[in-house]
Amino acid sequence: MNIITALNRKYIPYTFTMLLSLCINEKEHIDAYLLNSELTSEDVGEIRKALSEYDIEVHSLTVDRQKFSDRLPHNSQWSIETYYRLMMLELLPQTVDRALYLDGDMVINKSLSELYHVEFEGAEIIACDDKSGLNIPDSYGPKHNEMFREAYAQEYRYFNAGVMLLNIEEMRKKYSFQTYLDAFEAWNYQMEAPDQDILNWVHWKKVAYVDCMVYDLFARVAHNAEITYEEVKEGTAIVHFAGAKPWENGNFHFDIERLWWDYAKLTPYYDELLKGFVESAMTDTTVADYLRGLVDSCRQQKATIDKLMDGIKKIAGARSGG
Repeated sequence: MNIITALNRKYIPYTFTMLLSLCINEKEHIDAYLLNSELTSEDVGEIRKALSEYDIEVHSLTVDRQKFSDRLPHNSQWSIETYYRLMMLELLPQTVDRALYLDGDMVINKSLSELYHVEFEGAEIIACDDKSGLNIPDSYGPKHNEMFREAYAQEYRYFNAGVMLLNIEEMRKKYSFQTYLDAFEAWNYQMEAPDQDILNWVHWKKVAYVDCMVYDLFARVAHNAEITYEEVKEGTAIVHFAGAKPWENGNFHFDIERLWWDYAKLTPYYDELLKGFVESAMTDTTVADYLRGLVDSCRQQKATIDKLMDGIKKIAGARSGG
């Protein structure tokens, strides 16, 4: 099983948690290819050592960061490393004919063997509906809908690039890193979901799908749908913590995040992760700010209602006096 992921040094503990969760649940041999530009030989050695009891071989694929234009949109959510998967066709060994790309902000909760061996039947990418199926055009912005106007007219389903089974053998025949660079140029680097938009735009005519509720369940979507930790643990193979992260504060937490911590607890980074989370929580004002906002909103609504009631009383009094 060929697995691809991209990371920087900061993301080592989270990516390791994903890889460990995969190893725990997978019986097949795994070749894990780490796309990166800053991991040291010591970093890679530590990852290999920590996974040594499992049937996994870790390969570091060095990416030339200079090949990625400064014009590529990136921020705290979209790091420059998210673009590294666009170089996978050049960097993967020629012996790799298929591979499964996995983001680092997820946990693998069951075997992925069935997914990995799905027949492509002409598809270049097999993926899952974005936002766990809440990927209707109205949920995106104007640039997105401009890019995918033709595709949506043909009932296209926009996919999430965090989980992609890739037909490497076929993709190499038609595409290269330059293909994606040309696409960025064509849209003047103005995508809303940078490389995810590009991957969808380049491949939209050759995409097939698997069940997003099993293979790319967004944790917060599940929480909002009142799906419980126990239900997710029992029925979901890949839980994706897109957006707000279980290990970060500045957001609201919920029970499904326990699943990420279940696996993180088994890593050598657990004490460091837990300490950082607790220290951050001590100064996090997210809940307090939210409650203040609710109180202010209630006061404003009360003032509006009081004013309205005063007006009604005056009208009623005038009519009664008349």
